[in-house]
Amino acid sequence: MIQKSLFALLALSFLPSCATLGSRTGVGLIYTNHFEGSMVTGNQAGRKRGRACSENFLGLVTQGDATISAAMKDGAIFQVSSVDHHYKSILGVYGKLCTIVTGN
Repeated sequence: MIQKSLFALLALSFLPSCATLGSRTGVGLIYTNHFEGSMVTGNQAGRKRGRACSENFLGLVTQGDATISAAMKDGAIFQVSSVDHHYKSILGVYGKLCTIVTGN
């Protein structure tokens, strides 16, 4: 009985790190909220901006569409100028990744 309780406690201790996001800068243990540039094309800088996001809860449920094509659709963009990512994480329990596309 004690072994099962210890195993359950150990397993639960890993849950808070399940909703962290893979950023090149790294993630904060308590809180993350930052942007990273991902790609720049040779196209002229655009005036339009589109955003697409996905969310993760406890590493158990992930929902959303954070693809470049979804962000292009959101901003009615046909020619991509740049792609950036926004990472947000709270205590490893909640994570959000947004892809931000600029262009024309």
